[in-house]
Amino acid sequence: MFSSSRGGRRRSEDLVARAAEEMTAERVGATPAAPDTPDPVRGAEPVPPAAGPARFGPHALLVPAGIVALVALRIVFGDALRARIGESACAWTGCTGTGMAVVGWLLITLPALWAVVAVVLWSRLSAPARGATVLVGLAFLLVAWVHVPGRRAALYLLLDGPAAGATATGIRWGGVGAGLTVVALFVLTARAEARPRPTRGPIGPALVAAALLGTLAVAVARAEPPPVTVAEAMPERTFQAAGDTLRRTGGTDLRGCAGVLAGDVLDGCVRTVRVSYTTDDSDAVVHLAAVLYPGERAARDRRGRLPRGATQLGIPGGETITVTSTTGNWVLLGSVGHADGRTIAEADRGYLLWAAKQVAYRFIGRQVGLLVAPSAAEGIGPRTP
Repeated sequence: MFSSSRGGRRRSEDLVARAAEEMTAERVGATPAAPDTPDPVRGAEPVPPAAGPARFGPHALLVPAGIVALVALRIVFGDALRARIGESACAWTGCTGTGMAVVGWLLITLPALWAVVAVVLWSRLSAPARGATVLVGLAFLLVAWVHVPGRRAALYLLLDGPAAGATATGIRWGGVGAGLTVVALFVLTARAEARPRPTRGPIGPALVAAALLGTLAVAVARAEPPPVTVAEAMPERTFQAAGDTLRRTGGTDLRGCAGVLAGDVLDGCVRTVRVSYTTDDSDAVVHLAAVLYPGERAARDRRGRLPRGATQLGIPGGETITVTSTTGNWVLLGSVGHADGRTIAEADRGYLLWAAKQVAYRFIGRQVGLLVAPSAAEGIGPRTP
């Protein structure tokens, strides 16, 4: 029995030793786990975000590139763009004070309004739509920038045309509206981040809209009427110049210039002021037609194309002398003759043209804001010196 027990114990020890040897061999010949294999419990290790431009991909340089392009366009095309916008606005609105004030207000507020719309809808836009939104915003910003004077410049020096004052008023109050919009955008964004729960209603946007409309109303109310109508360009029914008294006998405002001259030689005009005056020292009757164009270059070009001897339509019959000139955006056509329409003698030309010169100077003085009486010269002067 004892020998049998010792034999069984020896066999058990042999089996344990063999199992230990096999386990050791498996550990030695085992292939180490791949370092990329994720732990089924811990999961994959997080990949740190790329630093520098690689983080944003090809869009990283769009903002600085856009700023550089904006500055370059402002320097190269700023003056031409501002003039083109002013001429187009004058043509669209008829150069009225209200219309040009609204245009000036929109020029400054559109970038801010567009930024608000872009921020609200940004998360819903596709990649191409976002790119288009940025480009449109940069275009609005460029348009506004060319109408903002520098440190050593004044706003009135940037603008041209008879409605420049109204446009400047709109720009100033548009700046106030844009500032309110930007401040409101920051406030609303900060409140939304601090209290992410939904608000009770669109009270904030409504207040911003009310403030914007308020600045627009103030701009329209404070805009000065430009001298583009009879009431503003030639308001006096009677005026004195160089010792003579002239009395207005008629006045008409026209949108366009139909019926002023035969044909289409005045095409491209915006509006026309027609007035008639007579003098107290003679029987001279002056018929002035002031034709407004969007820009000074257009006015000069049209005047250069006028045929010689062009006679105004719609004035009483009889012989007249017609003289043409330009002042700013205006082409002036002055026709003068005797009240009874009789033939003009050579001795009468001087005092007839003197009356026409007085009326033209009065109109020009209203345009530039400085009334100056003409001086007699080159045989043109009053009938009674």
